[in-house]
Amino acid sequence: MTFDNMATTFGPGDLAPHPDKPLLYFSPQILARRRRLLKEARHMIAEDGLDGFSIRKLCQRAGVAQRTLYNAFQSKDRLIAFAIREAYEEFSAYARTSTESLTLTGLLSRTIAINRRNFRVRNYTKAVCALYFSPNAPRDVWETLQDMALIGTRRWLAGHGHELQPWVDPEHLAQAMSNALYATINDWALGRLDDDEYLPRLAENLLLLVAGSTKGALASEACAHLETIRRTGSVDSIVTPLSDPPRRIVAQDDA
Repeated sequence: MTFDNMATTFGPGDLAPHPDKPLLYFSPQILARRRRLLKEARHMIAEDGLDGFSIRKLCQRAGVAQRTLYNAFQSKDRLIAFAIREAYEEFSAYARTSTESLTLTGLLSRTIAINRRNFRVRNYTKAVCALYFSPNAPRDVWETLQDMALIGTRRWLAGHGHELQPWVDPEHLAQAMSNALYATINDWALGRLDDDEYLPRLAENLLLLVAGSTKGALASEACAHLETIRRTGSVDSIVTPLSDPPRRIVAQDDA
């Protein structure tokens, strides 16, 4: 996704670069500066994470005045959210599995295929979680990060409404699954989970929610997957990722 097609990629309720300054009124020169800022922001997050992220340094690297940055993105958090979302969309576009995405195994496969790339981009992962759990993140920034986790989940739930327990609200379940994903990812990014625990725990936490909120064959399938993870300690026999996203997110690969 680039700023050239952002107006059609994002819907009316999606994150705007600057809420008070519609993209329509920016010139090609301003859009070019936006792209440079976004590219350098991705490099800096990959290199040092948010701990070393400096607006002054970013503007120097992009050859853009700080006033231009704030005119373009309104805030540091908004700029970072756009950089993260762009990276996510680039990765998820390349994630492929051999399992139908509307099945439970397909949902797990795609989730694991996307999250496997976090082993290569720990700084990016930390940045995502820091924003998601920040008490100061603007609501539309937070909602954008939540939507990244909900896109596939909402689509999957839409096809399984008849298998949900009668007391389950699909949107509430989707949000609970998003929170479980981010909490598990955050635990791994902060070193609370070892690398070999990360993906099995991620799948397990999603399956626990599915098993408790569904009925019939779907609940039985979730329980069977949980038993397999407990017995083997891995997700290799459950998920079927065929390819990982490219390494372009890493700064040196995009230089």
